[in-house]
Amino acid sequence: MFRHCLFVMVVCTLLIGCAVTIKDLSKIRYMKEEFGPDSLKSGGIALLPLVVRIEQEGYRRPFTEALNRAVQSLRPELKFLKYEETMSLLSERGIVGKYQSAILKYRETAIIDKELLREIGEALGVRYVLFVTLEEVGKVTEVYYSFLWGPTTRTTTKVSAFAQIWDCSTGDIVWEGLGTAQSKAGALTTEKEYEEYCRIATRGLVRKLP
Repeated sequence: MFRHCLFVMVVCTLLIGCAVTIKDLSKIRYMKEEFGPDSLKSGGIALLPLVVRIEQEGYRRPFTEALNRAVQSLRPELKFLKYEETMSLLSERGIVGKYQSAILKYRETAIIDKELLREIGEALGVRYVLFVTLEEVGKVTEVYYSFLWGPTTRTTTKVSAFAQIWDCSTGDIVWEGLGTAQSKAGALTTEKEYEEYCRIATRGLVRKLP
């Protein structure tokens, strides 16, 4: 009995305050055969505004900033326009409204306005644009039975974004991928901030680029 209690005390000491481990589950979903590393280097790429649902609006800025940093730090050889630079140039050309309308149509029909995409490429001075949708942000808690603790909880936290690269010259989708960060935490585990999930998900996504 004493040994069992001592064992429980040692386990509790080890677990309390332990930080959760966030896994990078990012992956490539599709890549056009002729699209490769040299394509991005020669053509350049711009980040379009992040697409989020109304209830996800508060996550837009930290995820976008994390994605900006991820591309700049992991792919410094690329000509890359941050979101702010993209919007500034589109505003100067006077096509922000047209872009917003085209995105609404694309989300409904999955049809890209190729003429507008060519105009966007000309305005930005790049061949490719990165279109990202925040797919999942949230936590799911489940109750299970442990022989040590009895009924306890496990929380799965996940941040996932779906990304596409559009070729402005042809109107084609040349690459698709998922940037995903996920953790599973017990009742005694210390959770990490949302920004850390953004950092891991965006860096995972960028590492999958050709």
